[in-house]
Amino acid sequence: MALVLDTSSFIQGFDSSDNTTKLFTTYFVMDEVKDDMAKIRLENWVKTGKIKVTNPNDEFLQRVLSTSRELGEVKALSETDHSVIALALQMSTQYDTTVISDDYSVQNLSDELGIKHRGLITRGIKKRFQWVHYCPGCYKYFDGPQKELDCPICGTELKRKPGKRSMRRA
Repeated sequence: MALVLDTSSFIQGFDSSDNTTKLFTTYFVMDEVKDDMAKIRLENWVKTGKIKVTNPNDEFLQRVLSTSRELGEVKALSETDHSVIALALQMSTQYDTTVISDDYSVQNLSDELGIKHRGLITRGIKKRFQWVHYCPGCYKYFDGPQKELDCPICGTELKRKPGKRSMRRA
């Protein structure tokens, strides 16, 4: 079994006493952890070999980015979030893998990719959904995410809201 930890895992004080579970994270997460206690915990785990820090291979990152664009999550997720999900996807070729994150967008994309996920302080998503993209100025709806942040018709910043919902993969 493998767990891939995002930044919130360290901030929320995740701890694993199970020595059979492999722990992974990315260098992006290491750069993002600023809280002193979380940073100390992460650095100690790295030094003792409790966690392996690596970035995902490009093929997995590209697959995650492509799916993220299709779902409309690409703007909601950071480079760090994408790297964590891509690493989980890569690790799932070797292990039964779960992403640990309280971020609903991370959970939504992970679920779409068939990656298990769980939160530390949140219950997690109950259903997967695709975003509906629209302009609050002229009320134009778009078929999918737009490359530009502003409406091509009136120039108002585009928004998104939950649209089509489907059951989680579990």
